[in-house]
Amino acid sequence: MKYQCKHGHIEIIIDESYRDRTLQDFFDAYDISKRNRYLELTSGNLELNHTVIRNPKQPLSCGDLLSIRIPEEHPGFKAAAAECPVVYEDDFVYVAHKDRGLIIHGEDSEISTLACMAAAYQQNHGINTPVRYIHRLDRDTVGLVLFVKIPFFQPWFDRQLSEKKIRRHYYAITTGKAKVSQKFVFTGRIGRDRHVSGKYRISDTGAEALTRVECVSKKGPYLLMSCQLETGRTHQIRVHLSASEHPIVNDPLYGVPAHLFSGMGLWADEIDFTNPLTGEACQAKDTENIDFLYFD
Repeated sequence: MKYQCKHGHIEIIIDESYRDRTLQDFFDAYDISKRNRYLELTSGNLELNHTVIRNPKQPLSCGDLLSIRIPEEHPGFKAAAAECPVVYEDDFVYVAHKDRGLIIHGEDSEISTLACMAAAYQQNHGINTPVRYIHRLDRDTVGLVLFVKIPFFQPWFDRQLSEKKIRRHYYAITTGKAKVSQKFVFTGRIGRDRHVSGKYRISDTGAEALTRVECVSKKGPYLLMSCQLETGRTHQIRVHLSASEHPIVNDPLYGVPAHLFSGMGLWADEIDFTNPLTGEACQAKDTENIDFLYFD
């Protein structure tokens, strides 16, 4: 569908895909909860052809103009002094770079988190909506995190992630034995390690996990692994690589020390996703990790 974002609202031109369908079908397509449907309808946030609509059974026709007002809301996090580096932005999302050692958010009021840096970015760029991240990265992992700018579409992005339609690619520096171009598929279930707090392990009773890995370069005792997540378990790549005798360098829980590199050798370098209205393929890439220049 064609759309136009204006200050405080988004205008959508209904296309043929909604022939003989209703506003209820539109809500269904974007996974809007019953509570949020009620709030959208009772708040007057929705207009069809410049008239407020409150009936979920309102028919939609090709060429109709559906307008969704985007209320101004507090970001939900205290803004940090510095904003997060953003490598990609469109009308619906932005993708931020997270440095090593930075957590996504904390339970207290500290501002040294990516969410607080995102609050600063939104404040500085006129994005007056809550900070909403779609996924997380471990503290010691460098790379990309996807944020949604329009809360109405967050449930759709959440479902895209759960259905593996948001592709996340990583590189890892490991030790171990592998040939260049050799491919691996790791399917070990992942569960908590009962003996070490914050650690995970391969466990028959753990959650299903799938990681696809390819050795793309080799230099001295180190391997550069291309890693594709098919599921999103905590520490998934780290656990799978360690269990396969390819531990990540400088991983404090599962890896081996390597003074040649500045930190843990795991980098979330690419995210591929889809525009929720046009279906256009979108991609964000991150090139900011000097450790990986070792393989150039």
